[in-house]
Amino acid sequence: MKKAKKAVKPSKSSKSLSKKSSLDPMAVARMSSAYWTSKVIQSAVRLDVFNHLGSASKSAEVLAEESDANPRGLEILLIACVALGLLDRSSTGKYKNTILSKTFLVKGSPKYQGGIPLMFEEWYPTWGRLYDAVITGKPVVEKPHEQGDESTRAYIMGMHYRGLAQAQLLAKRVSLKGRKQFFDVAGGPGIFTIMMCKANKALKGVVFDTPQTLKITREIIESYKISDRVATREGDYFRDEFGEGNDVVLLSSMLNQESPEMVKTIMRKSYSSMVKGGLLIAQDQMLNPNKTGPLLSALIGVNQLLHTPGGAAHSEKEVAQWMKEVGFTGVKRVDLREPSPFTVLTGIK
Repeated sequence: MKKAKKAVKPSKSSKSLSKKSSLDPMAVARMSSAYWTSKVIQSAVRLDVFNHLGSASKSAEVLAEESDANPRGLEILLIACVALGLLDRSSTGKYKNTILSKTFLVKGSPKYQGGIPLMFEEWYPTWGRLYDAVITGKPVVEKPHEQGDESTRAYIMGMHYRGLAQAQLLAKRVSLKGRKQFFDVAGGPGIFTIMMCKANKALKGVVFDTPQTLKITREIIESYKISDRVATREGDYFRDEFGEGNDVVLLSSMLNQESPEMVKTIMRKSYSSMVKGGLLIAQDQMLNPNKTGPLLSALIGVNQLLHTPGGAAHSEKEVAQWMKEVGFTGVKRVDLREPSPFTVLTGIK
């Protein structure tokens, strides 16, 4: 009786070859051309394509006339928007908005985010100088609030539209029952203060930011008809203190803009302004403890290299440790449950 032949084990070289053959040969090209996608949506928003369509179906010729664009050029852009899922194209060649664009890119929608593509378009030339920033370790532009009114408006409205869903989620997940004074450091559009006050009828809030930013913030507060409970205070967290009597202080989407030492200085100012038992909420797109991701947080770190002298993406572990060093106790992570790019940490004075 013949013995069964033993299975031939693949050599290390064949294992390596098999592993290599499973790699996506388009991965490098896809990463290298990612800006193609961003420029398509940015150009379509700038041309107001989604608002020209609204709930209607229109040909490329009609849209070109309404957008003051070349018909051939616009149709090529529209086809790319179809491929991205932003538009649908009928068999007769007419275009209409998809659910995605109707929800996020048509003015009047409660979830409108049209300012976001324009905000990122403002940064497009800056990202073209990433090599220079890495070589020098220095920002290549001024901060948005140090630029003109138009750039500031694009930035603040982008932050407003981006932050709305997270503000509503945070108001659900963090109880402020019994608390009276909410102080939002570098609060930008003020959407977190607005949503916290809407969720807590006894709460009053203050949005603290630069005069140029607060001109836009006041418009947003007024649009929510809550100016009787949400006020603004002009100041600069580098130079000014945060007042007194605060029983909640929010540090949102600004920790990554500063160096570790400056973050701790901001936390100390927060601590000094708070009553005993006050709550600090630190919220940002933080890196995981091993600093291996997530990708969005890592890319935000790159953006801070381009824009700020000391900013970087900080890890959840680092931020929690800084809170403890300043004196906050009971530091813990808030379970957001729903998908969110933010990490939220709380601590008590």
